[in-house]
Amino acid sequence: MADFLVISTGGTIASRPGTMGLTPSMPGEELLASLDGIGKYGAVTILDLFSKDSSNMSPEDWKMIAACLKAEEKEYDGFLILHGTDTMAYSASALSFFLPGFSKPVVITGSMFPMGEPGSDAESNVREAFAFLAALAREGRTGVSVAFHGRLIHGPRSQKILSHDTTAFSSINYPELGHFTNGKAVLGEAPYLAPAYPVDVSSLQVETSIFLVTLFPGFRARFLDHLADAEPKAIVLEALGLGGVPYLGENLLDPIARFREKNIPVVITTQCVYGGVDLSVYEVGKRTLSLGAISGKDMTREAIIAKLMITLPVCGTECLEELLHENFCDEISPPPQG
Repeated sequence: MADFLVISTGGTIASRPGTMGLTPSMPGEELLASLDGIGKYGAVTILDLFSKDSSNMSPEDWKMIAACLKAEEKEYDGFLILHGTDTMAYSASALSFFLPGFSKPVVITGSMFPMGEPGSDAESNVREAFAFLAALAREGRTGVSVAFHGRLIHGPRSQKILSHDTTAFSSINYPELGHFTNGKAVLGEAPYLAPAYPVDVSSLQVETSIFLVTLFPGFRARFLDHLADAEPKAIVLEALGLGGVPYLGENLLDPIARFREKNIPVVITTQCVYGGVDLSVYEVGKRTLSLGAISGKDMTREAIIAKLMITLPVCGTECLEELLHENFCDEISPPPQG
């Protein structure tokens, strides 16, 4: 019989009404108490690691989860993390980068409504997550994934796209890893997972001095100049469409040039959910490339931020573009062949 560890971290799934609204306060034992039948998947151990609204989670919490997984890796056949939905995609991306070569499957789930609330999706999400986890363990698969509303999504490709609906999560620019149908977890093709990463992440160091800026028509160039004065370690620009950055009127290329003069990397991504960026198509994108900006390609916002956090402490800016474009765990699509 398989052995699974459930790591409870709080979130809506563990919340009760409080004086200021829903607050995570339900321990893991209580969360799973009403779920008859999960024992058919294996022996279940529950660990309450912490209890937070995921909006309050930080990279220190990701490190705590990663350290816990590493410490228990040999003791269990798989791991289920109960987590809030608001930053679930960030955690899924970060853990994917923190755990190269991890030998067991990790599934993250949560809910849009608290466990026990009438009509809540909590019970079905947890049951389906157990089914996915057991199937992954049986097939010897690894990696970090998100189980939500009957779908299994690759961790660094997950994104919350709906704020108040049980179909909250989507797989971005990547096939779903599985689906739950007729009471069974059906797995699709496994993702590529590099056995080792080109950088040493064993120390779990993170760099959080990163700005994320969304551009819009009329955005003032001087605001970017002020950000350059703050000397962040990197800036991510959510540009327009395929990666367009305005240069007529308010010229946003000049601040990008100043960032590069200060050796501050600039990563260009898109405000569009699907499709990614291609800076070689339009002049408004190509000009950023000529200034040394880095394409975020088809990575999610969450994957870009997490990847920057773990690569900046070990490589600085010298080899950053090469590392961002290297495929660690199918967080980025390879360039087309031919």
